[in-house]
Amino acid sequence: MLGLYPGNQKVRPTGRMILYHLSDLRLRVGSAADPPVIAITRGIQLNLLDLLGLEPTHPRWPET
Repeated sequence: MLGLYPGNQKVRPTGRMILYHLSDLRLRVGSAADPPVIAITRGIQLNLLDLLGLEPTHPRWPET
C-alpha cells in the first residue's frame, strides 16, 4: 500500500501504522437535519477507511 511511509514505499500496513494515520480523524456531530460526518484530513485516511469497509459520510452508531 502506498502512502503510509515517507518516499511512497509500497508496504503492507501494520496495525500501528493504520491507527497512526487514522488518529487525526474528527467526527463532526450532526443534528436532526444534518447527519454526522467524519472529517478526513489526509488522502491516506480515505484509502484506509475504504480498505476497512467504512463509509466516512455515514458513521455507524451502536444500537441502543
